[in-house]
Amino acid sequence: MVDILVLGATGYTGRLITRYLSNHPQRSAFSFALGVRSRTKGESLKKSLGLDDSVQLVQVDVTRYDEIEAAVKDAKVVINSIGPYWLWGTEVVRACAVHGKRYVDLCGESHFIRKVIDHFDYLATKTGAIIVPSCGFDSIPADITVFLSNRTLKNALGTQVQLGLSQSFYSTRIKPSGGTLASFMSTIEAAPPVRVEESIKDYALSPVKGAPSPGFRLITRVPFASPTKYATYWFMEPFNRATVQRTFGLNQFALFAGPVLFGEKQAREKEEQIRPFAYGPDFSYAEYFVEEGPGGIVSALVMTVMMAVFMGLTLIAPIRWVVKKFLPAPGEGPSEEDLKKGFMKVTNYTVTASTPKTWARSTMTGKADPGYLLTATMISECALGLLLDDAALAPMARFGGVLTPATALGDVIVRRLEATGEMHFESEIVTGDEESRKER
Repeated sequence: MVDILVLGATGYTGRLITRYLSNHPQRSAFSFALGVRSRTKGESLKKSLGLDDSVQLVQVDVTRYDEIEAAVKDAKVVINSIGPYWLWGTEVVRACAVHGKRYVDLCGESHFIRKVIDHFDYLATKTGAIIVPSCGFDSIPADITVFLSNRTLKNALGTQVQLGLSQSFYSTRIKPSGGTLASFMSTIEAAPPVRVEESIKDYALSPVKGAPSPGFRLITRVPFASPTKYATYWFMEPFNRATVQRTFGLNQFALFAGPVLFGEKQAREKEEQIRPFAYGPDFSYAEYFVEEGPGGIVSALVMTVMMAVFMGLTLIAPIRWVVKKFLPAPGEGPSEEDLKKGFMKVTNYTVTASTPKTWARSTMTGKADPGYLLTATMISECALGLLLDDAALAPMARFGGVLTPATALGDVIVRRLEATGEMHFESEIVTGDEESRKER
């Protein structure tokens, strides 16, 4: 049995994942195989990366469940980089849920995750499968910076403290690939509109409802910024918010449904384990985009308007047909030089629900293209965490099910990403005059 199976290894992001795993410092501690539809392309990839015969090729067509099941049964952890997930992801998750496997993907499609929750969450809790969608730029920075702010506030004020408004501010340079654009187009063309609409509603992926999210703001002030900074709408906010809200909901549900799930005696023990991770019923979340370079808020607004116009035009079928002619095809993406020029900085500000108000600021930074180079690192380290760090996984991982990066991995993924040297985390209590006490 192989430790890790990479599905879609010959795709653009799959190649980056394969390269990352092949050069990993812990390479001797795990085996991995490449799931490919074309053996010729698989052999070409192995040759280009200098991979020996210890890296197997597994021929698998994701439109055939029998081939998917055979491949999944022979692996411990599955990395699925084949999108659009609405079209090609369901049967892969089904096989992992049925056979109790651990699974990670790069999904940015809330409607797909809602379907996976409806169909396979209960089954996965029974087989012990751990299904973790969205293990890349969608949505580790969002999920993990809130996780860190919660930890910092509870370390400072006690585990009983509850969170109020949490806001994340993104500054990034990123270029699209053909696969990302294909996923966007599939949301318009293949997914039923009613499923898409339902999946972007507040708490659509959460088992419990929380406080309403802040309403739409074209411009908002960045807390504690000196000189004053302003931010605008971030196009990834609806999906990232859904992931963060699922983290909130899973922990809240486990905290308060303990007596029903585990019985009174065991519930008290479980409550002690889960309470440090619970955000509280007054938690709400929002995201914004900050332009750090010349132009500031004006540049950010221009980018937002351009993105809105592009998305609006793609809703018109004839224009969408023309646009697709000029976009990168699936399997294509930025050059190596462009990947190295990218960056990200995600800063989360979270305030306590009760007075006196106390703020935490958590920051995640990365020094490469976050959508591809850093994403390959993120999903690979998630897979390795599930494989090698079982004893340190977050409490919710013990239950199995469809989880999130924070509820499955928690501190494991923070430590792993920090150790790569490609990403850095800080979390601190922030006062009005910007004095702070560093947590990490």
